[in-house]
Amino acid sequence: MSDDQTSERARAIRRFRWLGLYLPLAVFGAIAVVQLALLPLMPDPAATHWGLSGGPDGFAPAWIHPLMTVFIGAGISALIAGIALAEIGRPGRRVAYRLMAAVIWWEVGMLGVSFLGTVLVQVGLDDAQDAPSATGMLIAGLLVGIALGVAAWKLSIEPPVEDDESHVPAPVALSSSEQAVWLKTVTMARSGRLVLGAAVVLVLVLAAVTASLDLATSGRLSGGTWIVIGSFVLVAVLVLLGVVFRVRVDDSGLTVRAPIGWPRIHVPREEIRTAEVVSVNPMGEYGGWGWRYAAGNGWGVVMRAGEALRVTRTNGRVFTVTVEDAETGAALLGGLTQRRESA
Repeated sequence: MSDDQTSERARAIRRFRWLGLYLPLAVFGAIAVVQLALLPLMPDPAATHWGLSGGPDGFAPAWIHPLMTVFIGAGISALIAGIALAEIGRPGRRVAYRLMAAVIWWEVGMLGVSFLGTVLVQVGLDDAQDAPSATGMLIAGLLVGIALGVAAWKLSIEPPVEDDESHVPAPVALSSSEQAVWLKTVTMARSGRLVLGAAVVLVLVLAAVTASLDLATSGRLSGGTWIVIGSFVLVAVLVLLGVVFRVRVDDSGLTVRAPIGWPRIHVPREEIRTAEVVSVNPMGEYGGWGWRYAAGNGWGVVMRAGEALRVTRTNGRVFTVTVEDAETGAALLGGLTQRRESA
């Protein structure tokens, strides 16, 4: 990497530290201070969740609001920014700082407006049951989040990387009657399992806290708590389905599937234009691990950092799977495609 690239990379990191970490934490800190100052003016218990009807259906002590702002709002921002900064610490790694900053500020706008708004609408109320609908706050939060995300995208600097390591390997020579199969099993990297495991635990703790508060205040579970419990089950199942995948290259093309058969993607051999080996950074390029989509990179099964097999379809769409010995898989796909074209 040249001196100019090293200097530009350092400038991108400094910009991201302020834009993706320090400022979001300051915003959530300021919101928490305002919420603490308003606590004496709020009903207790206060409304903490609004149902599909628009009215409040979950209640808890008022101090839960600043607590959620710090642990959920600031915690998510710090987690995303921390992972991105850890990835950039490895020289030459590709990290999509614009994407990461945009995601963080969308979260700041969405959660910041929602957390602050749900407190403001309860100021001066004697009974939290009288709190108005939260629909307007959610719409405002969504719009503010989008605006802040776009601004963060434009203000961020994408760090330069070392020379692109992607290449198309020489096709495997196959006779007209020869059969060949390439099989691999890919398991999610430890860092990915830790992050997804933390997400599952976070949702589980949130479900346990809301359930215990519901039972303490009303003796029954609210609709909001059931939604949180359902979210925990959904997240847990999706994580379990995305930890291990089987990769197969044969005369039919490329197949990637979970051990139970779903999720599954099959790219027919006749739809493959090129098969190449690329280097992938899960968090930096796809925003995480598992079955992912990223603008510019298409769909991918991203289980760890490093080499990956990428196929480009005849319609231009791209699919990537991180797998060891991707060179052999790409070479075999190239050989199968070459044999078909020469037949």
